[in-house]
Amino acid sequence: MSTEMSRSKSQAVYSFLPHMWVASRGDAQSVTAEIIGWNYLKMDNIYQNFIEGEIKRQIRLFGNRGGDISSFNINDGEHSFTIVEPAMNDTVQDITGRKSPLVFYCNSCHRAFEERNPQDIDLAHWECPNCHKSGVKQLQMIYSCECGHAEPVKIPYVRNGSKDIQYRPNDGRRGAYHMYVKNNGKEDTLELAIKCPSCGQRLTLDNAESSRNYKPFSLKIINIADTKNGEFFEKGIDAQKTLVSKWLGKLSQEKFLEILDNIPLAFSASNTNDAKRKEAEKAIDQMITAGMMPEAMREAAISKMLGVTTENALSVEPYTSYCDKIFAKRKKEDEESYKHWIENFSFKLMQYNTLKYAPKVLTLEDSISKQLSMDFIDSREDITDLNERMGISSMQVSCDIEVINCSYGFTRKTSDPHLAKKRLKLVAFDHYKDNVSNLVYGTKLETEGILFEIDRVKILDWFLKNEIITEEQMPDTEDEVAVKEWFSENVHSELVNIFSGVDDGEKITKNVLALLHSISHAFIKTAGEISGLEDTSLTEVILLETTSIFIYAQTSQGTPLGALSGMIETNYYNFLQKALEETKNCIFDPICLERDDTACSACLILPEICCEFFNHDLGRKYLYTLKDNKDTKKPCLLYTSPSPRDS
Repeated sequence: MSTEMSRSKSQAVYSFLPHMWVASRGDAQSVTAEIIGWNYLKMDNIYQNFIEGEIKRQIRLFGNRGGDISSFNINDGEHSFTIVEPAMNDTVQDITGRKSPLVFYCNSCHRAFEERNPQDIDLAHWECPNCHKSGVKQLQMIYSCECGHAEPVKIPYVRNGSKDIQYRPNDGRRGAYHMYVKNNGKEDTLELAIKCPSCGQRLTLDNAESSRNYKPFSLKIINIADTKNGEFFEKGIDAQKTLVSKWLGKLSQEKFLEILDNIPLAFSASNTNDAKRKEAEKAIDQMITAGMMPEAMREAAISKMLGVTTENALSVEPYTSYCDKIFAKRKKEDEESYKHWIENFSFKLMQYNTLKYAPKVLTLEDSISKQLSMDFIDSREDITDLNERMGISSMQVSCDIEVINCSYGFTRKTSDPHLAKKRLKLVAFDHYKDNVSNLVYGTKLETEGILFEIDRVKILDWFLKNEIITEEQMPDTEDEVAVKEWFSENVHSELVNIFSGVDDGEKITKNVLALLHSISHAFIKTAGEISGLEDTSLTEVILLETTSIFIYAQTSQGTPLGALSGMIETNYYNFLQKALEETKNCIFDPICLERDDTACSACLILPEICCEFFNHDLGRKYLYTLKDNKDTKKPCLLYTSPSPRDS
């Protein structure tokens, strides 16, 4: 059976992956099939190490949580994954599958029978071999196990060889899980349960298409913008530390662009001689301590002592040293852990930079000017006041952004090792042609999206009001760099995974994620309604350390239609008002209101294809004062003050 690419390429990495069962519904009978594989080609114009590093990090987290990751090689410095995409060949199907299960039953006489091969199934002429009526249906059920094994249902072995086996799905509460056979005039029950051939666990039937049977592990990654940025990031730890220093204000965007234009010089050995640098730093720091020199002259004095001239002033060394100095305590405690943290942090910062400095940007000022010219708003304060009230410190539309969606493995029954009955296995896909690296199934999407940055000082105030932190833990909120340092130190996004919520012990990280995630879903729901895009056409990337949310279009054609940029340009005020006023209430209140998470499909929960975190760590309680919920957070200006009825 060939499975058409009827959905977008982006949806394929969730909905049409190897070793999952899917349904094909056309003019003929519905039939399920097991996906066998893709007709693929290796994805080009991507930065393999950039993506592979994040895949390995997620797999490590799964293993740290008790999951089985024996199918993967996650050793640093080794090539373990090859990212592929549909070949889009006109003469060959991109995704193929085989009809499965091969068990059928008659809806009239209930006779069950099994075909030997998928080729024996005639979809156009399904006729019961017993009563010759046409009401034949496929028994679309399978067995799946937490160890990764899965197989289609088969007719149980019968000792006397009787062919008079019946399946009566509506015969009582357990009819769907049994078959019946006549034996010497007596009807015996055949239970449709098996022992897993891999681990011995008892398996019962489930719907072949059920999401319980296949949990894809996928990532959404903002691809590095161009070859210069890619070449820079490939320089490794020194480049990563430089990105951190840039985020902390040590390096301007203009200077960074100069470095990108002179990468060999910036990373040359003469400019990164650690021993010489440390000697100079020590001497100058002693002079500063003795009062012989002001702190502000430190870098200039070090450069002079090292003989740095205009020609070699683009060295990244001052920025790598600055990063090590700021996070000296973390580095001293565990240098290997510090290295992995820098890798993760810089990975997020590179994505943030790509979004912030996109090839084409529509700014907040552009939006305000357009709406003023069309008399959609009376003054710029109509929008800026709402932005302030909702804690949005910055907003822009970033265009011509390339997003990589990729799936690198799957589990069955659950995605969280802590919820498994036995040891949950993360299953790798087959090997690439090199017989070394595992396949990663991906797609590239060029799109546009809205980048929101949420005010970090307001988040800190929110933390303080809700006793998540104490007054002593607060940084100097008048110092932007101090606030950024605080989030860098205390928000541990390296511990955030896609398969489970953040542990309660990570109180700060959990609340930052829950807050940003809840705002993101509120914005996605509102943007979908205003822009006219379907529910599954919008999705998110959340960058915790920068407190940023990127909402972007993933249309069925795989290309943006300008819906989001058009909405922001002419309808941003209405978008803000609607998001502010309508997200608070849910049509399922008070039931939803009384739930621990205060989130359901009618208010904040989105289809899994739209959500980066499987709808974990969400809730209206993070955004509003909900009087009837005991866990609600105290309000601040972050999203909205309480309504009169909640006062």
